[in-house]
Amino acid sequence: MSSEKSLLDILWVLVCSGLVLIMQGGFLVLESGLTRAKNSINVAIKNVADFGVATLLFYTFGFGLMFGVTWNGLIGTSLFAPAFPVGKAWPPTFFLFQLVFCGTSATIVSGAVAERLKFHSYLFATALISGVIYPIAGHWCWGGSLTDENHGWLAARGFHDFAGSTLVHSVGGWVSLSLLLIVGARIGRFPENEPPKAVTGSNLPMAMLGGILLWFGWMGFNGGSTLGFNEKVPGIILNTIISSGFSLMVAMLAAWLIKGFPEPTAPLNGSLAGLVAITAGADCFTPIQSAIIGSIAGLFVLPAEKLLEKLKIDDAVGAIPVHLIGGIWGTIAVGIFADLNLIGNNVTRSSLLLTQLLGIFSVGGFAFGLSLLIFYLINKFFPLRVDGDEERMGLNISEHKATTELIDLFLAMDYQRKTGDLAVDVPVEPFTEVGQIAERYNLVLGAVRSTLADNEKARVEIADAYEKVRIEQDKAEKLLLNVLPHSIAQELKSNAGLIADSYPNVSILFADIVGFTKLSAVMRPESVVRLLNEVFSHFDILAEKYGLEKIKTIGDAYMAVGGLPLPNEAHPLLVAHMAWDMKELLSKFKLKKMGTKLRMRIGINTGPVVAGVIGTKKFIYDIWGDAVNLASRMESHGVPGEIQVTESTAELIRSDFALTERGEINVKGKGLVKAFLISHRLRSPEESFTDLGYSVSAT
Repeated sequence: MSSEKSLLDILWVLVCSGLVLIMQGGFLVLESGLTRAKNSINVAIKNVADFGVATLLFYTFGFGLMFGVTWNGLIGTSLFAPAFPVGKAWPPTFFLFQLVFCGTSATIVSGAVAERLKFHSYLFATALISGVIYPIAGHWCWGGSLTDENHGWLAARGFHDFAGSTLVHSVGGWVSLSLLLIVGARIGRFPENEPPKAVTGSNLPMAMLGGILLWFGWMGFNGGSTLGFNEKVPGIILNTIISSGFSLMVAMLAAWLIKGFPEPTAPLNGSLAGLVAITAGADCFTPIQSAIIGSIAGLFVLPAEKLLEKLKIDDAVGAIPVHLIGGIWGTIAVGIFADLNLIGNNVTRSSLLLTQLLGIFSVGGFAFGLSLLIFYLINKFFPLRVDGDEERMGLNISEHKATTELIDLFLAMDYQRKTGDLAVDVPVEPFTEVGQIAERYNLVLGAVRSTLADNEKARVEIADAYEKVRIEQDKAEKLLLNVLPHSIAQELKSNAGLIADSYPNVSILFADIVGFTKLSAVMRPESVVRLLNEVFSHFDILAEKYGLEKIKTIGDAYMAVGGLPLPNEAHPLLVAHMAWDMKELLSKFKLKKMGTKLRMRIGINTGPVVAGVIGTKKFIYDIWGDAVNLASRMESHGVPGEIQVTESTAELIRSDFALTERGEINVKGKGLVKAFLISHRLRSPEESFTDLGYSVSAT
């Protein structure tokens, strides 16, 4: 059943089998480090479990499909669940080496589709590769390797894939691509109308360690593919390392040049792309050729990643740029650079290149087409992907019920967020980074609890103060009724509704000094009061001049109204002229020590109101209504130093003022409201009101 091998050959292949198995660990830490912490356990379990699935299926029938007696060069028909002869060391050694190769091809899929695939879906994908796709494709080129014969139809045509750039790595890449097309991108990776969002891995140093383990294992991957220890082995390993090193540097420098910084995963994926590319012809290249092949492989990494992003294909770890693109390039490179004397007799450069392309398309078409069809059919009836809530939660918990210190902390914090219960600290795991975060979080909780207690104390005090104010207000109202003229007081006692009356059309002015809070913070209190008294006394004189009613002053804000309590059809012009005078007056106030002038925002609106009015003796204490709210918004949404008016006011003052349309302002409860700015005064108050038959008192 086998050709004889020396014990040194057998020992070498056994050692290389161990090196290739170490690659399984390299993939585990690489993929776990490049994915988020909430999925790291899931990724690790998949990289362990897939080798178990590969062992079961490859031994049961995969090995027979790959190395059994051929049927038309397509599949093997013997060696299923083989019972290797006792005393024959080479057959089980050969099986072990081929088994770890099969496991490598299967585990490539794990990283590509990480963070969204159900665990049993991944196990099925592993079974499909290790039990069917990889063995059959492998038979086409390596089918007679156990007996040193050429069984496969690709081998018969001279296809050269020394250690599996196509048969191992591209097969894994093609299956990854088909599965990615079926399950789609991770949530949030490609938001609508936004650039793609990068997903930062949880532990990039661990991912780098995985890359180093893969370099180490690859020496056995390529070095052991001689199936014996001979004079070619050192050169093969040298070519492997040179290609990886050159690919690493080129990929890193290319990403650095394009992105403007040394992107962490560029050298990692660049080195792996070089390893994959050299694998097809490590036995027939020179070191210089290996450097060129690795450099070109490194150049392909970033464009391949950008193409996947453009197509919205979410490869979590870069498996397709590394294994699929790197494998394709490495297989083509054999046709371009290989020493024809080492390939076979009567082989021309063009015929070899055509054969290599035939192998790429046939293996790729078989692996991609079959897996895409099977995954599509299964997904129609049994979805391969976890649901959105499970994906957001993380596959560590949703798939394996496995928690970490960080997840426990997040769960405790999430409980507090949902319930609002901040009375209990989150658990602290001592002597860990997560524990240190929990300790700091508990300190924040303590400060929050203290603030909440202070707020509750303040709330009680405010409630008590309101009660005292209510009592004093009752006293004040009683006193008011006692000091009012008897006829008015009696009328109020018998008809309380008289206090509130409606006015169908008035003009309301709101004004507020810009930046006064910041200004007053650097002034003495008595200076602030003196300044406000001086400003507002001038405003009061203006209100008297135009026959307007001052409603109130609050802090640095001023409110006046025209057309109330006695109707006056000229009230919009009266209010607008007062506003213009206020603006000019305030500009003359200069704070000498600070060297700054005062400015106001002034808003005006015309409309109906309800007013608190007692009699007609100018006893007005408040107005309210939608028109008042709109006037207030004209001020609060206004421009410092400008007078802003609504459309209703603008139409009534165009005779005296030039207006500039500002546009629409979004007013709460009203929506979009058109606003105008008064740019300059066209007529003086004396001219305006003389024409109207009114007189304005001189000031």
